[in-house]
Amino acid sequence: MKILILGAGQVGSTLAKYLCSDDDNDITIVDQKEEMLTPLQRHLDIKTVIGYGAYPSILEKAGIKSMDVVIAVMRSDERNMVACRMAHTLYNVKKKIARIRTTEYLLRPEIFSNDALPIDFLITPENLITEYIQGIVEQPGASQVFDFENGLVQLVETRAFIGTPIVNRPVKELHEHMPDVKIRIVSLYRNEKAIPAKSDTIIREGDQVYFLAKKDHISRALKEFRRAENTYQKIFIAGGGSIGINVARLLEDTHNIRIIELSEDRAKYLSEKLNNTLVLQGNASDEDLLKEEGIENTDLFLALTDSDEVNVIVSILAKRLGAHKTIALVKRDVYAALAEQSGDVDIIVSPDQITVSGILSHLRKGDCMKVHSLQHGKAEAIEIVVHGNEKTSEVVGVQIKDLPLPEDVVVGAIVRNDELLMGSKKLVIEEGDHVLMVLMDVGKIHEVEALFLEND
Repeated sequence: MKILILGAGQVGSTLAKYLCSDDDNDITIVDQKEEMLTPLQRHLDIKTVIGYGAYPSILEKAGIKSMDVVIAVMRSDERNMVACRMAHTLYNVKKKIARIRTTEYLLRPEIFSNDALPIDFLITPENLITEYIQGIVEQPGASQVFDFENGLVQLVETRAFIGTPIVNRPVKELHEHMPDVKIRIVSLYRNEKAIPAKSDTIIREGDQVYFLAKKDHISRALKEFRRAENTYQKIFIAGGGSIGINVARLLEDTHNIRIIELSEDRAKYLSEKLNNTLVLQGNASDEDLLKEEGIENTDLFLALTDSDEVNVIVSILAKRLGAHKTIALVKRDVYAALAEQSGDVDIIVSPDQITVSGILSHLRKGDCMKVHSLQHGKAEAIEIVVHGNEKTSEVVGVQIKDLPLPEDVVVGAIVRNDELLMGSKKLVIEEGDHVLMVLMDVGKIHEVEALFLEND
């Protein structure tokens, strides 16, 4: 595909890196600041154009007339909307994707019709991040939680701890321990290297485990890998921005929520908009304030400010003052590495990776419902719908073991008529199936896409 990315900020740059891993993509990226483009041009095989991404002259310089997709992720929602309008009206680009963050616009979906602002897919990062954090809160013990088939099935990442039922035991014993639970380990990472999760593979302490199961069975499955954790009741949020307030709104009726905000005006606004949340005006790095508010009894500390530095520092502080678990929102890799090395930040949430996953699901060929980027973009989990019959499809009527899939691609499960079927070797694929797969090498995605495309 020929893809034009407008905006070389954190999301645009991350997206360019992901898409460049595929040799079949031809990527062009536009930004007003040359210093944003220079490192991308140095390290990636892409074309860069300096200029304002909503001007027709700049769009034409970037080759918009031949583009298959335009992805507008500039800082301004209005610029993104105008750029998509230009792409549609002047250049008839087939697919337009835009990041829109302003709630006022999102409340009026009719704005984004072809007659008004023709945007095919809206990406709302704050909503995606809020839902992602909600998933982690609902499944104590999980490091990451990804939804498939509208939340019926979840892909969960966790760490294996010594002294739990499955550690130092083979994968196949999972089913003996939980005969009534449908679960499938789809990948293992040990010392940052992927290991095939075969039935006789031994799970070791510290292994990073990805497994698929029904949402209702996740908490039970997690007990196989780590000691049972109580539900998070007392939650402390640092940062009352759009993500902080959204998380508080989602959780305040079922959890004890405290939110601390530095700005006096913003704190006042939060207190007016939130019903069952205690709003504190102050600095989240104020040790005395945290102690006064009982940080040592906090089940979960969420650092959701706009600053990576602040999020890492206050998470470390909260953990050392007694918070049971800490989660930090971190954009830049250098701070993510610092957080991991500290040992005091339990979970790092990457807003860019979450946003990019939302965009990728609209770029994949075939009927791809969901795409989740894993392992910093090296791996991917996808949900793809099967179309056609035995004459027009290469997969319909074929057993999973006979699928000509690339190496390191695992069919974890199939959802058929709202029923979860684990990916056993003899399971036959049918039209309408939602196939859930994990690709440990994202470079194999085109081979998978081609296999599932319906032939004319």
